[in-house]
Amino acid sequence: MPDEPRVVIVGAGPAGLVLAWLLHRARVPFLLVEQLTQAEVGTQPKAGIVEYRTVQLLRREGLADAPGAPLTFDAENRRVEFRTPETSHVLEYAELTGDRPHYVFPQHRIVAELADALLAEGAPLRFSHRVVAVDGAGPGVVVEGPDGGRYELTPDVVVGADGAASPVARAMAEHVATLDRRVPARWLVVATETPPLVDRTVYGVHPRGYAAHLRRGPRETRFYLEVPADEGPDDRSHDALRTELADRLGMPGALDGVPLRSVDTLDLRTRVITPMQHGPLLLAGDAAHLITPAGGKGMNLAIADAVELAHGLISDRDGDGGRLAAYSDRRLPAIWHAQAFSDWFLRVLTARTADALGGDSAAAFVHGTREAWVRALRDDAGMARWFAHAYAGVDAPDP
Repeated sequence: MPDEPRVVIVGAGPAGLVLAWLLHRARVPFLLVEQLTQAEVGTQPKAGIVEYRTVQLLRREGLADAPGAPLTFDAENRRVEFRTPETSHVLEYAELTGDRPHYVFPQHRIVAELADALLAEGAPLRFSHRVVAVDGAGPGVVVEGPDGGRYELTPDVVVGADGAASPVARAMAEHVATLDRRVPARWLVVATETPPLVDRTVYGVHPRGYAAHLRRGPRETRFYLEVPADEGPDDRSHDALRTELADRLGMPGALDGVPLRSVDTLDLRTRVITPMQHGPLLLAGDAAHLITPAGGKGMNLAIADAVELAHGLISDRDGDGGRLAAYSDRRLPAIWHAQAFSDWFLRVLTARTADALGGDSAAAFVHGTREAWVRALRDDAGMARWFAHAYAGVDAPDP
């Protein structure tokens, strides 16, 4: 059994590992518990775009682009292209934000590099361990190791940073509001080990449904394909998937022969737990809020949660509990702002089926509005400027 920590962090995703790094640097005793193996954590392909403000935050905190920092951000994404059957428009959003781009850095690499750096410094990360019970009154946490043995910890604080099924969130359920909504859309997530087709993100706004081309690295590309709610990853052959993706992206034949590493299903849903804390239990990242992938906000929110929570815990250790007590109030406005943008952007991107919308006429109407939004981004300078700042994660200057 490990020494008694002051903070137990459940989950080794971006939120949990950024929090662990900052607590380790500040010498706040903690233990991080993760049910996956270290190798599994570092190979889970998820998000891949990091906002400008997130990179600036990580730089200020000493986590990026400095001697001894575990992360280096040098691959920029500066433009995005919208393609419909009638319209194609490349938006140079980095130019509209004053040369402030996104950065391409896959989530699994961030997780792997943070975990490696922490372990190299002897930080207490426990992989292949899972939390089987949480008592918020104590608080008490029962942890099960890979051999089935269990031990109990009684820290001052327990942080759930382990996703939507967090046992910490379940322990808080009677004391908080869970605002949940299922989005009537399903995407196939297609991962390939191949260079990007072009040097930018591409969104296919097609009458048959949404498609996306997303850079993940020099030899990694991710694709999304909107499909009916009852379709699974094995319902189309790989040849059919390649053809449909290329057609919706306006790149016929571009994926012929490209090997597909994996095809998974993503059902979209949104959730916000408010407040994000109850007594000694706190939530960060997907354990506190789910957001659709439209706009790439999820990992960025998780990292900002972790930084704010770390400063609250450090201040509390030093005798000032005000910032920790205000953690939820400080984070929720930014979370709702991101939810609002993602919700709007999802309406631009997704078609949904004629059956779901009430018939072919309704589906054609929805596609007409999607086309109109793409034309507005092309023709309306004010609209393009607003989108660029919201999309890249840049605070717009005062008019």
